[in-house]
Amino acid sequence: MPVKTSKKKILPKFNLLFYLLVQLTLVRFLQFRYNLHGKNVRLFRKLKPPFIVLPNHVTFWDPVLVSAFIPHRIYFVMSDANLRNSLARFLYLKIARVIPKTKALADSKAVRHIIQLVRQKRVLCIFPEGRASWDGVTHDIFEATAKLLRVMKAPVVVPILKGGYLSRPRWSPHLRRGRMEIEYIQLFEGPELAKMSSEEIHQKLVEALANDDNAFQKETGYTYKTPNGAEFLERLLFACPECEQMSTLFSDGNKFHCTHCSAEWHWTPEGRLSKLRDNKQTETTVRKWNQWQLKLLAQKISANTGEPLFSDPIVHIKTGYKLEPLQEGISGASALYTNQIEITEPNGHVAAFQLDEIEGAQVLLENRFEFYHNGTVYKFEFENPRASGYKYMAAIQQIVPERAELL
Repeated sequence: MPVKTSKKKILPKFNLLFYLLVQLTLVRFLQFRYNLHGKNVRLFRKLKPPFIVLPNHVTFWDPVLVSAFIPHRIYFVMSDANLRNSLARFLYLKIARVIPKTKALADSKAVRHIIQLVRQKRVLCIFPEGRASWDGVTHDIFEATAKLLRVMKAPVVVPILKGGYLSRPRWSPHLRRGRMEIEYIQLFEGPELAKMSSEEIHQKLVEALANDDNAFQKETGYTYKTPNGAEFLERLLFACPECEQMSTLFSDGNKFHCTHCSAEWHWTPEGRLSKLRDNKQTETTVRKWNQWQLKLLAQKISANTGEPLFSDPIVHIKTGYKLEPLQEGISGASALYTNQIEITEPNGHVAAFQLDEIEGAQVLLENRFEFYHNGTVYKFEFENPRASGYKYMAAIQQIVPERAELL
């Protein structure tokens, strides 16, 4: 059924002064900081609004970086999880006019806003992956994006960000100075979308958005030097390939080692992990390591020994709903089993959440794990900043994939 939209303008006019200020300061600063270079920017000499921008997602600053070479005001779709404090709501909703959407859940209100903006001849940006890449390779993209494009029938531009993951991985707080490129590709003219099936559109998007930063580095030879390359890598890599223990990895500068078996790796300027074994240097990528640990996790889930897959000693939980400010909740030790998440408070009380009853399990920023249960969002903030929220989502995605965002 077609989506009904009101002819009334649902978003007020954007703040021109704020837009110009961001363009002249933050955009230019980040363009220099990330050593960002644009390709095929001539596209925008002829292409005029309305059109839809669908980039791959690799860094926190992608919305700003994507807009660096587009000479039009862009409206962004943003996770409502980023809008829960008063300052963020003011800046993003009142000034930047973003469109809030609940990640990993259907949101008809956001869809109506999106369609209305396109009909008002605006430029709209949606990140089809819905989350930044964990390992430098484009994630699966949501099929709902293709259905939306078919309804809007507007031109579609796909910006591909290359080198962004190697410049600032999602799990790291440290920028690595190298080179980042963004190439703009017009994927659809617009009218032809009406004649295509959603499946055909989706396949075209998958092919156009495909990117592998390690392959980009090999092809170009660019290096990304830093004294803190491996720092906080344990937020993503939670299993040791030498002893297969969980949550025993620790990072220190460019070193990454296992506290259980003492195996050690070194982060290289090429963005790989190097290990000395039998007097021979071997290398692996974060991508390969992650693929291996997900297979190991699947084996442990299948074994189902009744023991927790993993646990964390101190977790503080906040609760709320969508844009509402979060409230302090319980604290305690968390443990993930194959059927539920348990929080054991210091007084011994246990709060349990059945995995088949939760919705929208996801990771925010580097390691904030959250999910909805009975209409309430539960956000896990680990006392240990190196703890992995990713491992919870990865396990839930394998046990009840319909309850979690895509990996």
